[in-house]
Amino acid sequence: MLDKEKILIIGSASQILGIKIANKLGIECIDTEFKTFPDGENYLRINVEDETILEGKEIIIVQSTGPSVRNNQNAQFFELLMMIDAVKRIGPKKIVVVVPYLAYARQDKIFRPGETRFIRTLLRIINSMEIDEFYVVDLHEPKVLEEMSCKSVNIDSMKLLAEYIKSLGAENIVVLSPDKGAIERSKTFAKYFGNNVSLKVFEKERCVKTGDIKMTGSFNLENKDVVISDDIIATGGTMATAIKLAKQNGANKVYAVATHALLLKNAKYLILKAGADEIIGTDSIDNEVSKVSLANAIIDYLK
Repeated sequence: MLDKEKILIIGSASQILGIKIANKLGIECIDTEFKTFPDGENYLRINVEDETILEGKEIIIVQSTGPSVRNNQNAQFFELLMMIDAVKRIGPKKIVVVVPYLAYARQDKIFRPGETRFIRTLLRIINSMEIDEFYVVDLHEPKVLEEMSCKSVNIDSMKLLAEYIKSLGAENIVVLSPDKGAIERSKTFAKYFGNNVSLKVFEKERCVKTGDIKMTGSFNLENKDVVISDDIIATGGTMATAIKLAKQNGANKVYAVATHALLLKNAKYLILKAGADEIIGTDSIDNEVSKVSLANAIIDYLK
């Protein structure tokens, strides 16, 4: 029996994940009509003929803002704002927004004069729309949620990812952090494999102008299955370099793991050519490496 007090609305970037969440919650799921006019303006409507079915209900909006074959992250973010705006006008009892991957999350620090910490501005825009609850997954810097005045939660996907890797039969696991910036995440990740799982950290330097990286590290990884984890894999440069080093240090199998596997340009080629046995991501991004679903983790909070 459907719970008629809640309705889930999915954006174009989260159709598979949105359907899973709605089915598990036992609620109706509605999609959107989204297009771009010839002048470049966006258009969106919630796919309903009778708006009154949304009035006085708890509306859950699910929309990732990562780049896809259909749209870039700017279009996905605009779609999210238009979804909130459309629902807000109709008059629900409560608006819950779930953004599995939040674009611009890495723009949280200033490295060069004249830069912007745009993720904070983006969150202030969402906050200005007076939603009731806001959920993201494995945010690059969770402290930026301070910009939100509503209930805001950063959901941890690392336990789900660890369980998937263990199901593959990985043995003698070592968790490698590709740089010091990911060390706290990697420490937490390692604990999900057991208290005796060791953590190793590569030294990485990145040129702030060119983006080129230099990575060093020497460890004994003979007969070890190595898990290299990061929150985001974009073009794959950092991950591929870390995999090469792991192989040079004697690693048996190497798993390239990310909550948000964007896999832009030739990232898959770089990572697999470097020696990765498998690329593992979640369905925050809908692509062929979305092997771990976030549905249950999100539902635990929505309930």
